Amino acid sequence: MPKINESELKKEIKSGDFKNAYLLYGEESYLKEYYASELKNKIVDKTFEAFNFHYFDGKDTELDDILKDAQMLPMMSEYNFVMVKDYPIEKSANDIKLLEEYLKDAPDTTVFVFWFDAIEPDVKSAKFKKVIKAFEKAGDCVELQKRSENDVAKLLVSGAKKRGAVLSNDTAKYLISISGNDMKILLNELDKLSYYAKGGEITKEIIDNMATKCLQARIYDLSKYVVAGKSGLAYDVLNVLFEMKEEPIIILSAISGVYVDMYRVKCAKSAGFGFDDVAKYYNYRGREFALRNATRDCANLSLEQLRTSLDEISKTDVKLKSTAVDKKLLLEELIIKLILTARGVKYA
Repeated sequence: MPKINESELKKEIKSGDFKNAYLLYGEESYLKEYYASELKNKIVDKTFEAFNFHYFDGKDTELDDILKDAQMLPMMSEYNFVMVKDYPIEKSANDIKLLEEYLKDAPDTTVFVFWFDAIEPDVKSAKFKKVIKAFEKAGDCVELQKRSENDVAKLLVSGAKKRGAVLSNDTAKYLISISGNDMKILLNELDKLSYYAKGGEITKEIIDNMATKCLQARIYDLSKYVVAGKSGLAYDVLNVLFEMKEEPIIILSAISGVYVDMYRVKCAKSAGFGFDDVAKYYNYRGREFALRNATRDCANLSLEQLRTSLDEISKTDVKLKSTAVDKKLLLEELIIKLILTARGVKYA
């Protein structure tokens, strides 16, 4: 059976026409967990759940033990349901062989759901391609990718309505830019904001006061202040990140990502390409806000300035990984160099 998309998976769950095996993988953790739970809720009779539902955390389990339960007959129900989360299937060629053998002759009375959350397989690896091929023979493979910003915004608008609040599409996109594009985090934020709005409208002011800023949003603030030459505000953001116990290498990686975004936008513009071209070519699906921020911040920077900035970021990366110099000091030095570069000031 070929891979199916999210829409086809929804139809299967709604119709009750279940396959004997499901492989759920991809970038969007919320959707993987959601559909694994939907399958369980639809298939497992709560009266006999203790007999027919078997959950395994892959980090603490051997595949042999999982497959033994997968071979069990259901009790007083149509299906035996086995859910496996985060099993590191790529690490063992023998495990892949065992899985292939099971799926080749999977029992009609078992629904076997394999999904990933904390770990994400290398979908391009030869080993994982074998896993996909094995699941396709017995059931469905569903790659659940990040939804587009527009789709996530629609979900938030609808979710706010269900929670008795009002959220406009533009404000939903603003929330995404503040809290990031992880759907699980966004829905938790929506719960909090809807409660605070007390049946009224969720405004940008409420979001600014109540929503938790993700690391990326704080780095966007830092970038904005650096480009504007506002060193005091840039250092304030950096201090907040250290107070939050963010790892210096993670902070630097986020800064690097922002400058790479700006460089891509600038290169595309100089070559006559636009926003949509960059978004499609570099797969910014669900992260369109990153390109909007990059377009804003690189407006007054030249390609040469961006190359110089990326070079300084690379040098700082080497120093962070190879010297005993205070890491906060290294990042503070980087910030001042990025500000000087944005101003067109030469330094030694």
